Amino acid sequence: MKITKSIRLYSRPLSVVIVFLTLCAGVSGRDTDVIAGIEIQLREKYSAPEDSLKLRAADYLLSGLSNQWHYDPKQLEQSGARVKVMDVDVIDADYLAENIEYAFKAWDLPWARKISFEDFCRYLLPYKMGNEAPERWRDEVWNEYSWVLERADENTSPSEICRWVDASVRQWYTIHLGYNYPSDAGYMKAKEVKEGSCQGASLMILYPLRALGVCAVYDYVPQWGNRSDRHSWDALYEDGRLISFNAPETDPGKHKLEFIGMGRMLRKRPKVFRKDYMSASSIDVTAEYIPTADISIRRWVKHLGKAEMMVFDNANWRSVCEGSWKGGYAEFKDLARGVAFLPAITDKGMSRALWWPLVIERNGRLKVFRPRLRRHTVRLTAKYPEDKSNAIFPGEHYELFVWKGHWVSLGMQEAKDTVLTYHRVPVGALLWLRNLDKGVQERIFTFEKGRQIWY
Repeated sequence: MKITKSIRLYSRPLSVVIVFLTLCAGVSGRDTDVIAGIEIQLREKYSAPEDSLKLRAADYLLSGLSNQWHYDPKQLEQSGARVKVMDVDVIDADYLAENIEYAFKAWDLPWARKISFEDFCRYLLPYKMGNEAPERWRDEVWNEYSWVLERADENTSPSEICRWVDASVRQWYTIHLGYNYPSDAGYMKAKEVKEGSCQGASLMILYPLRALGVCAVYDYVPQWGNRSDRHSWDALYEDGRLISFNAPETDPGKHKLEFIGMGRMLRKRPKVFRKDYMSASSIDVTAEYIPTADISIRRWVKHLGKAEMMVFDNANWRSVCEGSWKGGYAEFKDLARGVAFLPAITDKGMSRALWWPLVIERNGRLKVFRPRLRRHTVRLTAKYPEDKSNAIFPGEHYELFVWKGHWVSLGMQEAKDTVLTYHRVPVGALLWLRNLDKGVQERIFTFEKGRQIWY
């Protein structure tokens, strides 16, 4: 459910540093000519009236073709060099036609017949799922999973197809959290290496599912909103519902996006994105998962950079989305509620705070973490709420920081017991407690009504 609340804020510049990457893709004049040649061949192939939908499907693929690229697999595997190659340099009209024919076969399966043409193009038609090297995978995957078609009947659901595929993939694919192929891997490459990270598994499973007429997608959070690390998963559309799963380990409906492992702490999603063929990048689908709100922040100085919204990853502020400038305002769409954000401006690789950290609470009220002149005493019992190892331990050394456009130390202490006491701490400020002796699990928080409130 999407809940929109427009909020306009006024800012003065602050400063903070962050690292970011930018990727730009383009096509040469030669590639444009190649695409034009492919288009001529596909229009000739699908010129008959009964092939009008296939021609529209070809138009869809061609519309996004200039954005498609991959790393040269030979260079990648031989030397680790990431040499970018445009897909039009390695595919032809026959390749796309084969992809179209098999996609239409999938669309004609009983559980796929109600899929709209728009969703067919988005979720069944693409010949690739990310930035992997193009493979001739359609025929091989169709034949490999022919047993699914023999087992299924008119009443089989997409979720049931997914459960069968998951069970089959578990027999040969292993997830290793610390390992992944150096770039996105196609299905045939995944069959070769037989292992990958959660991200690799989420991408790989789309091949058999889409080949079998299941509208499955790869969604992810670039950074958790209240802890370190990112997360990716799959989801499928069934009867108008979006059902998530973590392939191949967790079947549809059994995956809890908010938790990892034992799930002691609720994981918050600040933004959710989906791999998208047309842009060769990602689209924002946050509002499909959680309540959101839009905000606008006024920028008074003339110098502009890229407007970004950041979250804290236990050590640094990390960008999770970009905003747009309109009439002197930085506008941010579909921000999650209940997550602490830092609005920022990035220019020439450096970022500075655009305004104070803020959170849009679940009731839609805006809460701003701005230190006040009034001071109070805080008594701290933990640096993170995940487990007992993050409590305060006598003899260990701690340092408390307050956010004032950057982190400002309020002093170091050696713990005498299981509670740390700091005096003259600004009321309303965002705080961060660090253990200087051990551990990396640390979270930002406020101190309200005698207790720590974690973000």
